[in-house]
Amino acid sequence: MNWLKKYWKEIIIVLLIIFGLNKCTQSCSKSSEIDKQKIELQYKDSLLDQSKFYIQSLNDSIIYLNNTIKIYEEKVSGLNQALSIQDEAAKRITEAKQNINVTVKEKK
Repeated sequence: MNWLKKYWKEIIIVLLIIFGLNKCTQSCSKSSEIDKQKIELQYKDSLLDQSKFYIQSLNDSIIYLNNTIKIYEEKVSGLNQALSIQDEAAKRITEAKQNINVTVKEKK
């Protein structure tokens, strides 16, 4: 115990230095963690911006493809109308052929 009475000032100084170093390392750890979080946040923000651009691009593609579908539907509708007109004309021609009577006269 004599040595404790003799070196009590030095022991307190060493303990204070150890506690000071501990606080310093905690502060440095927090600072590095904050830096990591800032970098991660910037990365996620850039991903968000990219995804917004990608989603807008996909929406534009959907609009374009929907318009293309409408154009092709109109073409199909027009072709179906033309086909029904042709069918109707063919039916009328067939009916007209049935009503034709041909009489052949012999020449003497």
